[in-house]
Amino acid sequence: MKQDLIYEFTHPSAEFAPMPFWLWNDRLTEQEIERQIRDFREKGVDGFVIHARMGLPEDLPYMGERWMECVKFAVALAKELDMRVILYDEAAYPSGSAHGEVVRQNPAYAARGLCMRTDSTLAPGEREVAQIEREGAVYRFVETDTRGTIRGVHFGEDDGQPNAPRAADLLNPDAVDTFIRLTHERYYQALKEYFGSTVIAIFTDEPSMLGRCSIGGVIPWTGDFLEEYLAAGGSAQQLYHLFCYSDTPACKKACERYWQTVHNRLGRVFYGKLSGWCTAHGIALTGHPEKSTDIGYLSYFQMPCQDIVWRYLYPGDESAIVGDHSTMGKCASDSARHRGKRRNGNECFGVCALKEDPYAFPREHMKWYIDWLAVRGCNLYIPHAFYYSVRENRGAERPPDVGPHREYWEDYREITDYIKRLCAINCDSVNVTDVAILCGEETLSWQAAKPLYQNQIEFNYLERELIPAATLSGGAAHVRDYAYRVIVTDREWDENTESFLADFAAAGGTVIRYSCGQEADYLAAVRNASNTTISVRDYSPGLRMTRIKKYGRELILFTNEGEDTVDTVIATPRPVVERWDAEDGSITAIDVPACTTALTLAPRKSILLALEVEA
Repeated sequence: MKQDLIYEFTHPSAEFAPMPFWLWNDRLTEQEIERQIRDFREKGVDGFVIHARMGLPEDLPYMGERWMECVKFAVALAKELDMRVILYDEAAYPSGSAHGEVVRQNPAYAARGLCMRTDSTLAPGEREVAQIEREGAVYRFVETDTRGTIRGVHFGEDDGQPNAPRAADLLNPDAVDTFIRLTHERYYQALKEYFGSTVIAIFTDEPSMLGRCSIGGVIPWTGDFLEEYLAAGGSAQQLYHLFCYSDTPACKKACERYWQTVHNRLGRVFYGKLSGWCTAHGIALTGHPEKSTDIGYLSYFQMPCQDIVWRYLYPGDESAIVGDHSTMGKCASDSARHRGKRRNGNECFGVCALKEDPYAFPREHMKWYIDWLAVRGCNLYIPHAFYYSVRENRGAERPPDVGPHREYWEDYREITDYIKRLCAINCDSVNVTDVAILCGEETLSWQAAKPLYQNQIEFNYLERELIPAATLSGGAAHVRDYAYRVIVTDREWDENTESFLADFAAAGGTVIRYSCGQEADYLAAVRNASNTTISVRDYSPGLRMTRIKKYGRELILFTNEGEDTVDTVIATPRPVVERWDAEDGSITAIDVPACTTALTLAPRKSILLALEVEA
């Protein structure tokens, strides 16, 4: 197919449609499933995630025969209508226990943790891992059942309720193999003819090593983990620091080593197994880890995602660029960019209604979140959620519905077309920047990013893990499609990473050490060293931008994240020749192309400026 960006923009493709969580939360019938699927497609929602949820009748068990009949019916109809399906791997979340069936099959597979005690009492199922003497006291480290649970799908299975399903031990490879057999393999046996075509992925959702509502005073552990911790350089003596933290080098080192070992173990045993299974069966692993900053785990996902939920971000306040959650948009997109993955996404809108009304989700409110993600590179929207049923208060479970039960549902195609256009721009493209903020496996600096956002300076988060594959030439660090001339860091790193930064500087690159309170000097240093910054005449802290190259064209997406109208002038490296409006799909030629362009943008609005094609 001809690579034609204008055609993709003016003819929104079903490939880029939002794929909402479709909460199956009531008695299911083929008639109602078909009615809703056809309604989705009419509104431009050309795919969905089948998600068992609270309200499912007890005589319709998750992964039971009737459940599978309904899933097969929905997938077959999706194929007929040329729609796509993502399967969800749990009932309901966090993932990894198959609605408690993993633990029911083997109680030893329940989530495990480590606690520290001074007495010698052991409850059934507990075992002493190690003991040490410190300042005359004996401390015993005991592996125990965390009593962690997940949220289930039948009434009485919610947090703190007696029938809440038991969480599984995600650090135990045998428990994970059982989970895969009970979910992934069962789906494959029923749907293999659709895998890789209609069924494009399986979604795993914020896996938790301890489970929800776990007992206090425990940290993630599993049977043979001590050996792995010791092999990583830890010791029994250092276990004390995991429970009695102090601001000392020895304590910091012990904790860093422990959490790094946990990170490696969960990646290998859980995410790695799921990723390998999906690859072997022709589909993608998608979904998101437990934390907004867990960029390291995203390396296992063929379609990495993150999760806007619980108003962690909210229009009109500083949360858009302040706090760990403000990093999640680029967490997913930058992981995908640096690893050559075509799609990255976000499970968006969950419990993001107005603060004053948990059921109200105005269209302009949704627009803010859509733009927040788009300007950070998202190209797959997974709305949370479309409710199969709102009968008998089912709509009160993690509201609001963001689809069929909204007042603007009849006009929803306008929303889906807008999303499709933005995703088309962000897919198979690169963002133009030579500025990187160095990050760890689960530490992304929002502090260093905030001034760049407020001053419209494009950047990407660059993982420390990717540094060994980077090449240095021409005064830049080359990582896949990117040549970074500027690397920003706000911390001291390990010896190998600091050595790389020294080599980068010696090769002509610029290392900038960000320090809070020195923003003016920081911004001046970035602008002086970068060749990609766009000049904006007036300080516009709510204005966001991303500069995108695709099919030989270059576009700059501007969004207004603030509450005041932006009225400024943009200076670009080449003349602006067109304005592209993603809301209506229009493209307007500029009468007199120029390198300075007036920009007026009301709150919740966006515009794309197309630059003259390079000679």
